[in-house]
Amino acid sequence: MATGRFIEEEITARARQLADEQGPGWEAVLAGERVGEDTAEFRYWRVLALREREAETLTTLEIEADTPKTVGLDQPSA
Repeated sequence: MATGRFIEEEITARARQLADEQGPGWEAVLAGERVGEDTAEFRYWRVLALREREAETLTTLEIEADTPKTVGLDQPSA
């Protein structure tokens, strides 16, 4: 599930944080995973984490918009 910008550990760490803060807790999520139950909840937290990480990451357009531009300066005469 990792994208080119995020590694598995980053996504899992964020999923753990979200599950602990907003959900049943990461241990409860992993408990179902360990006994072979449906991992829909596990996938849910990882997808949510990935979306949040992507939303936090600046895009090239955002970086360019924040970069000061030098416009209208005359070139020095030689």
